Amino acid sequence: MKSRKNELADLIGNSHVLFSCEGLAESVIVTKLVEQDLTFLDTGNIITDPLTDAYYTLERKGSSIAQQYLNQDYGSDVFVLCVQDQVEHKLSLGPARRNGSSKDPRTQPTHQSIALNLTTHPEIEMLVICREGAADQYEHWKQSQRGKKQNKLKPSLFCKEELGMGDVKRPKFLNDYWGNGDNLVQALREYQRITSAKKQRTDFMLADLLK
Repeated sequence: MKSRKNELADLIGNSHVLFSCEGLAESVIVTKLVEQDLTFLDTGNIITDPLTDAYYTLERKGSSIAQQYLNQDYGSDVFVLCVQDQVEHKLSLGPARRNGSSKDPRTQPTHQSIALNLTTHPEIEMLVICREGAADQYEHWKQSQRGKKQNKLKPSLFCKEELGMGDVKRPKFLNDYWGNGDNLVQALREYQRITSAKKQRTDFMLADLLK
């Protein structure tokens, strides 16, 4: 039986990839992974922002992504990798969307655009908790807060109240904290280890991108 990592690698193959990131933390982590060559992806196949050369877009609306990035033929399929915390998030790129465009109405682009999820459920700050070795502490904290709505017991709140890390959403903290590739890889693998397949469902994880 194939691992999820091998399944993802086989799906993408030599196709082009566009990262759609939910927020700043996700974009910093994607950038660190690419810049430090920590993934199996060919950097030359990663579609960058035409204005900033960033290895991601913060655009999350399917129609806008299609309009901004998929109106040219890259010579291969394009996988839009959605890095966000909603499990089984559905991104619609349009009916039977194909990347590329043609001025000749008799011809049609031949390459597909396909959206895949890289889940960070329940929040990307779970990676901070994993790096700090506080996964069990986080679960105990949630249990001790019974009576409060689960959507208020976010990992980011735990980082602030229990770990004294109130800067987990700020650019300087994120760039410094994830500057070491070994720490990032370790956190991604630990997060994958403690996340059940039931919670992950059909989604992939950032750890599935690692070499």
